[in-house]
Amino acid sequence: MTTRRNCAALVILLTLPPLTAADLNYIVVDVRTRQVIKQDWPDAEQPIPVGSLVKPFTALAASGAFPEFFCQGASDHCWLAKGHGSLGFREALAHSCNSYFLQLARDVDPDSLAVVAAKFGIPPPDADTPEAKIGLGSNWQISPLALARAYCELTERRAEPRVAEILVGLKLAAESGTASAIGQGTLAKTGTAPCVANRKHKGDGFTIVLAPANAPRIALLVRVHGVPGAEAAKSAALLLASHQQ
Repeated sequence: MTTRRNCAALVILLTLPPLTAADLNYIVVDVRTRQVIKQDWPDAEQPIPVGSLVKPFTALAASGAFPEFFCQGASDHCWLAKGHGSLGFREALAHSCNSYFLQLARDVDPDSLAVVAAKFGIPPPDADTPEAKIGLGSNWQISPLALARAYCELTERRAEPRVAEILVGLKLAAESGTASAIGQGTLAKTGTAPCVANRKHKGDGFTIVLAPANAPRIALLVRVHGVPGAEAAKSAALLLASHQQ
């Protein structure tokens, strides 16, 4: 039933007029055709920082089995000051643990990451640092349209073992992680990046949602100026649910 509600909300989303709120942008892409169905995002082909939304692609470039790491919080440069403790890959992706991904990214070969990026139609980061590889700062910029299509490609490769692990993490993110405002029946990822608006905010929050979870048909990418990614997920949830009654 949850999946049916989410799908109904997505259909309703496609009938809505363009949003006028200057601080919110969105783009909807058909997973199968990669075509834009609806958008309210000026310059959607202009590369911008997208924060932690790059983490799945860095993970694909990592070698070997995904390890467990310990997150101590602020001292490990994680957004959660108290830390996440010991966690595996799925949980780290669901909660967007910066400490985990910084440790993972240290051993990611830049050439391998460039190959992964090319496979998914996105540019690689401009700097070979762990921070750049996980979307901290402005050294990895991707256009919203290319990013939405990259996530579409990710779902199309769900049979690949490493991709399957990532999709489990995205499912957990929507159920109980940083994108929990979205809820069950979807795949989701949040991110926070430096603001690129003329009227500068502290940061921009991003959320991408793929629905339904078992066989995504639509990718919804949302950006909200001035909030973190988890708050942007709330706006994405409202878009999905608008007028569904």
